[in-house]
Amino acid sequence: MELRQLKTESERRAFARRLSEVRAMRGAGFGETHRSVIGEVHVAFSKLYGLYDERGSAPDEMIGGFAMHDLAMFSQSYPKPDLTHLPPEKVFECGELWAVAAGAGRLLRHAGAIIAGMLEARAMLVYPIFKPWNLSGSYKNFVRAGEPIEWPYARTLDGGKIYVQAMVSEGEALAAGIAETERYGYELLEGEMGLRFDAPFAISSKRVAARGRTSILPAAPDEIAKRAAA
Repeated sequence: MELRQLKTESERRAFARRLSEVRAMRGAGFGETHRSVIGEVHVAFSKLYGLYDERGSAPDEMIGGFAMHDLAMFSQSYPKPDLTHLPPEKVFECGELWAVAAGAGRLLRHAGAIIAGMLEARAMLVYPIFKPWNLSGSYKNFVRAGEPIEWPYARTLDGGKIYVQAMVSEGEALAAGIAETERYGYELLEGEMGLRFDAPFAISSKRVAARGRTSILPAAPDEIAKRAAA
């Protein structure tokens, strides 16, 4: 598998388009509020990564992706939790995660841990949806930070509120997550444009859209739905 950093405007537009499409699919979908620009900020200014199966039948088809920024680039999406005890350039928030192939979510998390190790991260921050769909259980080596937060930036497609759970991985837990990726091989792509890694999990050749189901992706730092992460 390859995790490629998206640099060109066309690549970043493709990421944003797929993110929007997956969120709006049939099933338990959601979208940002009319006033929110948080997703636009993340797509415009974060580092964007796309997942590709370079040995599959469509090696240039992006099957998933996520955004990542450190807190020295711009602030975290919500004031809590307080991570000011750590150097901001070593705290990374991950979000805008989406996928169209079952199993791709797990691979994105795996690749994200590799990136964390390469960047010598001190902490990783995510905000998976907690309600109406509890996706927080998919984050191994992360702990909950505080109570669930009513997320101001998104609503379900029928206008319902969305709650997220701030979660952090740091210290020994973060080190354990990074060390786990070292059991599998990886190499940097030319020009440090991403990495090629041995996939520890299989993915489905079917796409979420073809099944008429949605990957439920939290509106900001986020997680793929359990059915797409299985």
